[in-house]
Amino acid sequence: GSLNVSRSIAGLNAGTQTTGIAFGGYTAAPTANTTSTETYNGSSWTNVTALTTARRAGAGFGVQTSAVLGGGYGPTNATEEYDGSSWTGGGNMPANFHNTSGCGTLTTGLSNGASESPTQTCKYNGTAWTAVASLPAGRSGGGTAGTSAAAIAAGGFGTNSYEWGGSSWTASPNLNSPRSGGNSMFGISTSAIIGGNPSPNATEEWNGTNWSTTGATMGTPRNSYGMGGTTTAGLAFGGSPYTASTEEYNLAAATKTFTTS
Repeated sequence: GSLNVSRSIAGLNAGTQTTGIAFGGYTAAPTANTTSTETYNGSSWTNVTALTTARRAGAGFGVQTSAVLGGGYGPTNATEEYDGSSWTGGGNMPANFHNTSGCGTLTTGLSNGASESPTQTCKYNGTAWTAVASLPAGRSGGGTAGTSAAAIAAGGFGTNSYEWGGSSWTASPNLNSPRSGGNSMFGISTSAIIGGNPSPNATEEWNGTNWSTTGATMGTPRNSYGMGGTTTAGLAFGGSPYTASTEEYNLAAATKTFTTS
Protein backbone atom coordinates (compact mmCIF):
# COMPACT_ATOMS: atom_id res chain seq x y z
CA GLY A 1 0.00 0.00 0.00
CA SER A 2 1.08 3.57 -0.69
CA LEU A 3 2.00 6.12 1.94
CA ASN A 4 -0.81 8.53 2.83
CA VAL A 5 1.62 11.44 2.39
CA SER A 6 3.92 11.52 -0.66
CA ARG A 7 7.37 12.63 0.50
CA SER A 8 11.09 12.44 0.09
CA ILE A 9 12.42 10.79 3.24
CA ALA A 10 16.23 10.45 3.02
CA GLY A 11 18.26 9.17 5.95
CA LEU A 12 15.65 6.76 7.33
CA ASN A 13 16.46 3.11 8.14
CA ALA A 14 13.70 1.92 10.47
CA GLY A 15 11.12 -0.80 10.99
CA THR A 16 10.59 -4.10 9.18
CA GLN A 17 8.67 -5.30 6.15
CA THR A 18 5.54 -5.96 8.21
CA THR A 19 6.01 -3.34 10.95
CA GLY A 20 7.28 -0.32 9.06
CA ILE A 21 7.46 3.30 10.12
CA ALA A 22 7.90 6.54 8.15
CA PHE A 23 8.40 9.97 9.73
CA GLY A 24 9.31 13.45 8.60
CA GLY A 25 10.47 14.31 5.11
CA TYR A 26 9.65 16.89 2.47
CA THR A 27 6.34 17.11 0.64
CA ALA A 28 5.44 18.48 -2.79
CA ALA A 29 2.07 20.04 -1.95
CA PRO A 30 2.75 22.20 -0.13
CA THR A 31 6.54 22.19 -0.65
CA ALA A 32 7.56 22.02 2.98
CA ASN A 33 9.05 19.85 5.69
CA THR A 34 6.46 17.62 7.32
CA THR A 35 5.75 16.25 10.79
CA SER A 36 3.73 13.34 9.36
CA THR A 37 4.30 9.89 10.91
CA GLU A 38 2.84 6.67 9.48
CA THR A 39 3.08 3.00 10.42
CA TYR A 40 2.90 -0.02 8.08
CA ASN A 41 1.33 -3.41 8.85
CA GLY A 42 2.51 -5.29 5.78
CA SER A 43 -0.34 -4.12 3.56
CA SER A 44 -1.28 -0.51 4.36
CA TRP A 45 -0.03 2.68 6.05
CA THR A 46 -1.85 4.40 8.94
CA ASN A 47 -1.41 7.98 10.13
CA VAL A 48 -0.27 8.15 13.76
CA THR A 49 0.98 10.87 16.14
CA ALA A 50 3.03 13.48 14.29
CA LEU A 51 6.55 14.68 15.08
CA THR A 52 6.86 17.84 17.16
CA THR A 53 9.36 19.47 14.77
CA ALA A 54 8.98 19.28 10.98
CA ARG A 55 12.24 18.32 9.31
CA ARG A 56 13.82 16.24 6.54
CA ALA A 57 17.02 14.28 5.94
CA GLY A 58 17.84 13.61 9.59
CA ALA A 59 19.20 10.41 11.13
CA GLY A 60 16.16 8.14 11.49
CA PHE A 61 16.36 4.63 12.92
CA GLY A 62 14.77 2.06 15.24
CA VAL A 63 11.60 -0.02 15.11
CA GLN A 64 7.88 0.76 14.95
CA THR A 65 7.50 0.87 18.73
CA SER A 66 10.84 2.53 19.50
CA ALA A 67 12.19 4.94 16.89
CA VAL A 68 14.51 7.95 16.85
CA LEU A 69 14.93 10.99 14.61
CA GLY A 70 17.96 13.19 15.20
CA GLY A 71 18.74 16.46 13.43
CA GLY A 72 17.55 17.16 9.91
CA TYR A 73 16.99 20.18 7.73
CA GLY A 74 14.88 22.65 9.64
CA PRO A 75 17.59 23.23 10.47
CA THR A 76 17.61 21.59 13.88
CA ASN A 77 19.79 19.54 16.21
CA ALA A 78 16.73 18.30 18.12
CA THR A 79 16.13 14.59 18.69
CA GLU A 80 12.72 13.00 19.12
CA GLU A 81 11.90 9.48 20.33
CA TYR A 82 8.77 7.49 19.42
CA ASP A 83 7.39 4.86 21.83
CA GLY A 84 4.67 3.44 19.61
CA SER A 85 2.10 6.07 20.54
CA SER A 86 3.76 9.49 20.91
CA TRP A 87 6.95 11.48 20.30
CA THR A 88 9.00 12.98 23.14
CA GLY A 89 12.20 14.99 23.20
CA GLY A 90 15.58 13.27 23.46
CA GLY A 91 19.16 14.51 23.68
CA ASN A 92 20.27 17.10 21.13
CA MET A 93 22.82 16.24 18.44
CA PRO A 94 26.22 17.97 18.75
CA ALA A 95 25.25 20.30 15.87
CA ASN A 96 22.61 20.83 13.19
CA PHE A 97 23.20 17.88 10.85
CA HIS A 98 21.16 17.13 7.73
CA ASN A 99 21.71 14.71 4.86
CA THR A 100 23.07 12.45 7.56
CA SER A 101 22.58 8.69 7.67
CA GLY A 102 21.27 6.79 10.69
CA CYS A 103 20.97 3.21 11.89
CA GLY A 104 20.54 1.21 15.10
CA THR A 105 18.11 1.14 18.00
CA LEU A 106 16.99 3.61 20.66
CA THR A 107 20.07 2.82 22.79
CA THR A 108 22.55 1.87 20.02
CA GLY A 109 22.07 4.63 17.46
CA LEU A 110 24.65 5.83 14.94
CA SER A 111 24.75 8.90 12.69
CA ASN A 112 27.45 9.60 10.11
CA GLY A 113 28.09 12.12 7.37
CA ALA A 114 26.19 15.39 6.85
CA SER A 115 26.13 18.40 4.58
CA GLU A 116 27.42 20.57 7.42
CA SER A 117 30.14 18.13 8.54
CA PRO A 118 30.73 15.39 5.94
CA THR A 119 33.04 13.22 8.09
CA GLN A 120 31.14 13.48 11.40
CA THR A 121 30.13 10.38 13.34
CA CYS A 122 28.17 10.32 16.60
CA LYS A 123 26.52 7.65 18.75
CA TYR A 124 23.21 7.77 20.64
CA ASN A 125 22.63 5.83 23.88
CA GLY A 126 18.95 6.65 24.38
CA THR A 127 19.76 9.80 26.32
CA ALA A 128 22.64 11.69 24.69
CA TRP A 129 24.68 11.92 21.49
CA THR A 130 28.47 11.61 21.68
CA ALA A 131 30.89 12.57 18.91
CA VAL A 132 33.27 9.70 18.02
CA ALA A 133 35.90 8.90 15.37
CA SER A 134 35.31 10.58 12.00
CA LEU A 135 34.78 8.92 8.65
CA PRO A 136 37.96 8.60 6.55
CA ALA A 137 36.23 10.53 3.75
CA GLY A 138 33.23 12.83 3.69
CA ARG A 139 29.76 11.84 2.58
CA SER A 140 26.35 13.46 2.35
CA GLY A 141 23.39 11.12 2.30
CA GLY A 142 24.00 7.48 1.53
CA GLY A 143 23.03 4.47 3.62
CA THR A 144 24.12 2.85 6.88
CA ALA A 145 23.11 -0.49 8.42
CA GLY A 146 23.91 -1.93 11.83
CA THR A 147 24.27 -0.32 15.26
CA SER A 148 26.71 1.84 17.20
CA ALA A 149 28.69 -1.36 17.91
CA ALA A 150 29.10 -2.51 14.28
CA ALA A 151 27.90 -0.96 11.03
CA ILE A 152 28.47 -0.71 7.28
CA ALA A 153 28.22 2.65 5.44
CA ALA A 154 28.13 3.16 1.67
CA GLY A 155 26.80 5.57 -0.92
CA GLY A 156 26.81 9.34 -0.72
CA PHE A 157 30.47 9.37 -1.76
CA GLY A 158 30.80 7.45 -5.02
CA THR A 159 31.72 3.79 -4.61
CA ASN A 160 33.49 4.04 -1.23
CA SER A 161 32.35 1.76 1.60
CA TYR A 162 33.40 1.75 5.26
CA GLU A 163 32.93 -0.56 8.24
CA TRP A 164 32.41 0.75 11.77
CA GLY A 165 33.87 -1.43 14.53
CA GLY A 166 32.48 0.41 17.53
CA SER A 167 35.32 2.90 17.87
CA SER A 168 36.72 3.56 14.38
CA TRP A 169 36.08 3.23 10.64
CA THR A 170 38.05 1.05 8.22
CA ALA A 171 37.84 0.92 4.43
CA SER A 172 35.97 -2.04 2.97
CA PRO A 173 35.61 -3.24 -0.64
CA ASN A 174 33.94 -0.71 -2.92
CA LEU A 175 30.42 -0.77 -4.29
CA ASN A 176 30.18 -1.95 -7.90
CA SER A 177 28.43 1.26 -8.99
CA PRO A 178 28.57 4.82 -7.63
CA ARG A 179 25.66 5.81 -5.39
CA SER A 180 24.84 9.47 -4.97
CA GLY A 181 23.35 10.95 -1.82
CA GLY A 182 19.75 10.06 -1.04
CA ASN A 183 19.94 6.28 -1.29
CA SER A 184 19.18 4.15 1.76
CA MET A 185 20.10 0.80 3.26
CA PHE A 186 18.62 -1.93 5.46
CA GLY A 187 20.02 -4.95 7.27
CA ILE A 188 22.90 -5.43 9.71
CA SER A 189 26.65 -4.82 9.61
CA THR A 190 27.40 -8.18 7.96
CA SER A 191 24.32 -8.53 5.76
CA ALA A 192 22.82 -5.44 4.12
CA ILE A 193 21.07 -4.18 0.99
CA ILE A 194 21.71 -0.71 -0.45
CA GLY A 195 19.04 0.66 -2.75
CA GLY A 196 19.54 2.12 -6.19
CA ASN A 197 19.19 5.63 -7.52
CA PRO A 198 17.38 6.48 -10.75
CA SER A 199 20.69 5.51 -12.37
CA PRO A 200 21.85 2.93 -11.47
CA ASN A 201 18.54 1.48 -10.28
CA ALA A 202 19.97 -1.94 -9.35
CA THR A 203 20.47 -2.77 -5.68
CA GLU A 204 23.63 -4.24 -4.16
CA GLU A 205 24.07 -6.72 -1.30
CA TRP A 206 26.81 -6.73 1.36
CA ASN A 207 27.70 -10.17 2.76
CA GLY A 208 30.24 -8.99 5.33
CA THR A 209 33.10 -9.31 2.84
CA ASN A 210 32.08 -7.92 -0.56
CA TRP A 211 29.33 -6.07 -2.43
CA SER A 212 27.49 -7.82 -5.28
CA THR A 213 24.76 -6.59 -7.63
CA THR A 214 21.52 -8.39 -6.76
CA GLY A 215 19.75 -8.06 -10.09
CA ALA A 216 16.70 -6.69 -8.26
CA THR A 217 15.70 -3.20 -9.38
CA MET A 218 13.23 -0.92 -7.67
CA GLY A 219 10.00 -0.65 -9.64
CA THR A 220 9.85 3.11 -9.05
CA PRO A 221 13.27 4.70 -9.67
CA ARG A 222 13.88 7.35 -6.99
CA ASN A 223 16.23 9.22 -4.68
CA SER A 224 15.76 10.18 -1.03
CA TYR A 225 13.65 7.21 0.05
CA GLY A 226 13.30 5.36 3.36
CA MET A 227 14.05 1.69 4.00
CA GLY A 228 13.70 -0.96 6.69
CA GLY A 229 13.94 -4.70 7.23
CA THR A 230 16.48 -7.43 6.52
CA THR A 231 18.19 -8.92 3.48
CA THR A 232 15.46 -11.55 3.24
CA ALA A 233 12.48 -9.23 3.77
CA GLY A 234 12.94 -5.50 3.18
CA LEU A 235 10.86 -2.40 2.57
CA ALA A 236 11.37 0.81 0.56
CA PHE A 237 8.99 3.78 0.66
CA GLY A 238 8.61 7.38 -0.41
CA GLY A 239 11.29 9.25 -2.32
CA SER A 240 12.00 11.94 -4.87
CA PRO A 241 10.50 12.74 -7.35
CA TYR A 242 7.81 12.92 -4.68
CA THR A 243 6.12 9.57 -4.40
CA ALA A 244 4.00 7.55 -1.98
CA SER A 245 5.15 4.28 -3.57
CA THR A 246 5.96 1.34 -1.28
CA GLU A 247 7.94 -1.68 -2.44
CA GLU A 248 8.84 -4.93 -0.69
CA TYR A 249 12.13 -6.78 -1.19
CA ASN A 250 12.00 -10.57 -0.86
CA LEU A 251 14.55 -13.35 -1.10
CA ALA A 252 12.72 -16.43 -2.42
CA ALA A 253 14.94 -19.38 -3.30
CA ALA A 254 17.52 -17.84 -5.63
CA THR A 255 15.25 -15.04 -6.83
CA LYS A 256 15.57 -11.55 -5.35
CA THR A 257 12.80 -9.15 -6.26
CA PHE A 258 11.24 -5.79 -5.47
CA THR A 259 7.45 -5.81 -5.79
CA THR A 260 5.04 -2.93 -5.47
CA SER A 261 3.00 -3.17 -2.29
